[in-house]
Amino acid sequence: MADRVYLLDGMSLLFRAYHALMRTGLHAPSGEPTFATFGFANMLLALLRSEQPELVAVVFDTPAPTFRHEHYAPYKATRQVPPEDLAIQIEHVKGFLDALGIPRLEVPGYEADDLIATLARQAADQGYTVFCVTSDKDFFQLLSERIVVLRPTTREGTEYERWDLQRLRSQWGLTPEQVVDFLALVGDPVDNVPGVRGVGEKTALQLLQHFGSLEELYAKLDTLQKPSLRERLREGYHNAFLSRQLVRLRTDAPVTFSPELCRRRSPDVEELSALLDRLAMRTLRERLSQFVPELRQLLESPSLPAPKRAELAVSLQVVTTPEAFSAMLQELRHSEWLSFDIDVVGSHVDAQLRWLFLSPRPELVYAVPVSPHGTLQHQQPDLFTQGHPDGFATDWVLDQLLPLLLNPPPRLCGHDVKRLLLALKHHTPARLPSPFDTMLASYVLNPDDQHSFDIVVQKWLPSAPSIRFVSEPDTAIAPLCEHTVRLHWLRERLETELHQHNLHSLAEQIEFPLVEVLSEMEWNGIAIDPAILHELGILYRQEQDQLRQRIYAEAGTEFNIDSPKQLAEVLFEKLHLPPLKKTKTGYSTDVSVLTELAASYPIAALILEYRQLGKLLSTYIETLPELINPRTGRIHTTYNQTGTSTGRLSSSNPNLQNIPVRGERGREIRKAFVAQRPGWVLLSADYSQIELRIMAYMSGDEALSAAFKAGHDIHAATAAALFDVPLESVTPEMRRAAKIVNFGIMYGLQPFGLAQRLGLSKTEARHIIEQYFERYPGIRRYIEQTIERARRLGYVETLCGRRRYFPTITSKNATVRAAAERAAINAPIQGTAADMIKRAMIAIHRRLKQERLQTMMILQVHDELLFEVPEAELPTVEELVRTEMQHALPLGEIPIVVEIGIGHNWDEAH
Repeated sequence: MADRVYLLDGMSLLFRAYHALMRTGLHAPSGEPTFATFGFANMLLALLRSEQPELVAVVFDTPAPTFRHEHYAPYKATRQVPPEDLAIQIEHVKGFLDALGIPRLEVPGYEADDLIATLARQAADQGYTVFCVTSDKDFFQLLSERIVVLRPTTREGTEYERWDLQRLRSQWGLTPEQVVDFLALVGDPVDNVPGVRGVGEKTALQLLQHFGSLEELYAKLDTLQKPSLRERLREGYHNAFLSRQLVRLRTDAPVTFSPELCRRRSPDVEELSALLDRLAMRTLRERLSQFVPELRQLLESPSLPAPKRAELAVSLQVVTTPEAFSAMLQELRHSEWLSFDIDVVGSHVDAQLRWLFLSPRPELVYAVPVSPHGTLQHQQPDLFTQGHPDGFATDWVLDQLLPLLLNPPPRLCGHDVKRLLLALKHHTPARLPSPFDTMLASYVLNPDDQHSFDIVVQKWLPSAPSIRFVSEPDTAIAPLCEHTVRLHWLRERLETELHQHNLHSLAEQIEFPLVEVLSEMEWNGIAIDPAILHELGILYRQEQDQLRQRIYAEAGTEFNIDSPKQLAEVLFEKLHLPPLKKTKTGYSTDVSVLTELAASYPIAALILEYRQLGKLLSTYIETLPELINPRTGRIHTTYNQTGTSTGRLSSSNPNLQNIPVRGERGREIRKAFVAQRPGWVLLSADYSQIELRIMAYMSGDEALSAAFKAGHDIHAATAAALFDVPLESVTPEMRRAAKIVNFGIMYGLQPFGLAQRLGLSKTEARHIIEQYFERYPGIRRYIEQTIERARRLGYVETLCGRRRYFPTITSKNATVRAAAERAAINAPIQGTAADMIKRAMIAIHRRLKQERLQTMMILQVHDELLFEVPEAELPTVEELVRTEMQHALPLGEIPIVVEIGIGHNWDEAH
């Protein structure tokens, strides 16, 4: 594509890769870190594969000061020196680019942003379409008919999201010139661009959509209705225009665009090969040889040493006719395992299959184009257009495949199987026998790893054969074909590892079957009533305004409560409250500090309440209505099976597990979650004090076990022991304190933490903990034995054998070691609770299907399950849910109690 130019912001992409993959700890045999290099290279190769650019350059910053430093000395002063493990990888990346033949540019005294801006404008003026590849929103000011921004994204199905003039207008309601004013108002804490204090993105957009420009805004400042906003803008006048100078990209940098400046060169294969060998990047070597034609030819040159690894010739067959499809089915019937991958259009519950890749053995992979209204099943071979087929009709394909897949062998194997199950739900209610999921197998083996396909392959298949397709595949489908082949080897390796570590049953009986349950819950979604949230929004904003005025009255001045810096100045310099914690940028005003101050200073309590309202507004009340799917009228969260280290599920887009459980405001928000259809209700089933019951069972403590067997209120029983009073004399305050102790001990709570929570001295807190262990000696024994086991084996286990590893539990750093010990104490308890509810979900889902009930499981929040139930099914479902939850994972003689509530909304049911 000689009419296109791609300019990559090198440091922006490298920082993104660094933070995304830091936890993986990928490194070379020499000990050099490689994770950021690996991530950057994959982003680059994704671009080369999808865009196939002829003209491309990567632009870097230099350490030299720029005109912005001269204009504003504090510019970027808050930026940390790049970590040592990033600095060395910057050089790796530059060496990689040079060897790959990708031009790179840097000019001392000029930021990469200005170099890209200059080149982009010059190239656009010469008639090129320019793509600026960066995570930085500053580049939106360059958008034009010939300049586009590509931003890396983690969204499923695409590596980059495209921003052009139309998207800027539709999503932001701004022109590119207004973007500069927007950035000037909101500032940039990363680069220490001040902006106007207290003006966030939403407010800035509203102001510019109304006034048009910074000049017009300040000319008509007195027309603003909100006095506090008017005052903030007036105070920030100088910073606004200063910030505009800092954020405006220069287009006059000393660099001149020409096609030759950005033209890709032939790779230096020897240099590239040596670099990849030194960094042990075998997976990257495979990808490079597959998708860069020049490099592939050079790597296969007989003048070079033969590659160390074996090579597998793979037959890729693109299925284009009904006859070819039938032949494929015949081949699949004789296989024991069938690895698969998919390509989809759309995302999550709106995803539609576009390609289906199937491999019965490593030497053979089929690519089947599909679409909802495909016609290939009716066509002859000569009517097929190789480039862009409309595909076979998805329903027709599934009619042919499902009889085979529903009666294994062959058994399916994939990576992140839930994507396939969601795409299938548009077409069939059929439930596939649990496929082997390599993502979940990786998670079971070590939950603290990263589990993307590339990283799992890098870790578990360092010496797998390279892949050579017999016929050159379309570059758009080649990576997925390769994935499908590699899944055979990955499954074999991971299955062996699962057996060796006694984790096979955990994967096969819990994690793999749960995928079907979660896919259906995501598909079902949950209904909300936007009118309730709208009314709450009005009420909460009024309450927030009232709190703001009370805070101003306590402070004796107006200030930006949302600014940590201004808040710290008011609390610790003006009001002289005791500063409890200091950070690199000043005194901390985080929730722990404010909570401690709130016991003695009313202003701190008011600020906490103000912040809580702000979080509820931004996270739920304003956001949830925007997430209603227009097709279903419901919200569809995503459940993440690999999102925690303990085995618990997490949810995202939106995170429904963080909705407050207690307190009036949490209840008000839960009222907005409703049963959508007439004659249906919500049923909530919640394990009662399940982690304490698990602690009683695992510790074998006689007193704790006896209290549960007798049906006592465990917190009241603990309070009676700690405060040495009869059970009937326990006050609510005593019970509250005992509850903090009960749950805190499981999380490794120390005297200092308990003292803070109960408002006691450290000595008093230590005494309470000693009393607790005297009352429950089995718990002390459990803690000591668990820590000793973690030190000896390096891991702890749940009742179902789920492991969590603690490599830092023998650290010489006392703080690091103590944190690992606290986590090790809790992991078996919390992990067992997670295993229990997962087993219950699988059993309930199975029985709902077997008994052909309409009831839907729609939400899981820690120890609670929420169902949408026809009223006629209530007696059956209530008994079914209670039975399966109580028997999911027996705890010997410790009774498992399930509390069930029913209502028309979540609050009533809870």
